Amino acid sequence: MKINLNSVYYKPLQKDSIPTLLEMQEEAFEHANGNSDFLRRNTYETLEVCFYHPSLVLGAFYEEKMIAFGILYVAGNTKENLALDLDECEDVTKNANVKLTIVRPDFRGNGLQAELITKLEEHAKKEGFTWLTSTVSPANPWSMHNLLKCGFTQSKVLEKYGGLKRMLFSKKI
Repeated sequence: MKINLNSVYYKPLQKDSIPTLLEMQEEAFEHANGNSDFLRRNTYETLEVCFYHPSLVLGAFYEEKMIAFGILYVAGNTKENLALDLDECEDVTKNANVKLTIVRPDFRGNGLQAELITKLEEHAKKEGFTWLTSTVSPANPWSMHNLLKCGFTQSKVLEKYGGLKRMLFSKKI
């Protein structure tokens, strides 16, 4: 459904939104044409850690309904920090992961994913981060396109998340 992007508003989400995020994740899996490698399946616990500052979970709303969300996750020195896989990042603690963006199927094609990535980047800059990273399934050309559109470059291909093939994207900000 085509919508007027001026009618979309964005707001930070709280932990009480996790059930809706999980519901939207399952919707995305249902529309992945049987490709279970398309997304990494997040649990309540893997989403819960994303709600601590300076991480940000941002919802996009249209007519009072959440139609998309994006997560900027600051992983610090944990194995979830994708900068550990970069060759050129001099300080991995200055990296934030664009962990997940999901747009409800009826609202795809409106530029919402790119808009969320841009807003997450703005937040990362305000918080003093100098790198952004993200992983994408090779079977997901839409997310690859949006990351490239937002100025990311493909860094390498990795095996992540229990054996899933992922393309690592990065951006110095």
